Amino acid sequence: MKILTIFLLFLAIGFALPVGATVSAGTPVTLGTIPAGTAAAWGGNITRVNLTINSSTLHWQGFYGTITASLRLASGSGSNINTMKVWDVNTLSGQVYVSRSANVDFTALNSTPVSLADVDSAFSFLLNSNDAAANTGTNNANPQFYIGHYIVAANSRPLITTFNNASQPIWKEVVLRHSSTGQPEDFVFVGLINSSGIAYNGEPAHFQLIVPENAAGDSAVSTYYFYGEVQ
Repeated sequence: MKILTIFLLFLAIGFALPVGATVSAGTPVTLGTIPAGTAAAWGGNITRVNLTINSSTLHWQGFYGTITASLRLASGSGSNINTMKVWDVNTLSGQVYVSRSANVDFTALNSTPVSLADVDSAFSFLLNSNDAAANTGTNNANPQFYIGHYIVAANSRPLITTFNNASQPIWKEVVLRHSSTGQPEDFVFVGLINSSGIAYNGEPAHFQLIVPENAAGDSAVSTYYFYGEVQ
């Protein structure tokens, strides 16, 4: 699991849209070893043995973290930014966007249909698995939110929830896509910011989400790009 601190700039150039985020990633962690249980055996006897097995998923990567943000009236891009005014952000709201695409078309996210079956099809390692996207979220269950000035209507996109440290499914993640090529790069996983959130492990966090990533017979890591928008 990667611990992330994201620094966001909200640039007003025409219509403001999400921008790339600077990422500070921590050390990945995973489910540890669980001691093996035992049962007594004696020749000539038969014993029923019921097992409880908690295995780590091989198909999803989790991200969570905090956000340091500002609102700016500025122009330019990259390291060449000219700023007219900066506002501190005391109460965070907005979204974190995570995608395999380095060039997300944010103007198409609210108009491109998507379902959890589309995720399973594009990330083929999810098909017919217990942790397929279809078993992970709910279609047409998202809350309404804005991407810049574009509205994502309520109950129009898939919603995935993840737990806080009290096993409450409070963290909301909306699945969007900006293209329909059938490739993993089509999809954008949107974590809704919670200004006073608590992550799965009890740490303070502003976002928490999961993304598809195959570790079954695949030793290569995948690159995910982070974007953010504070409103």
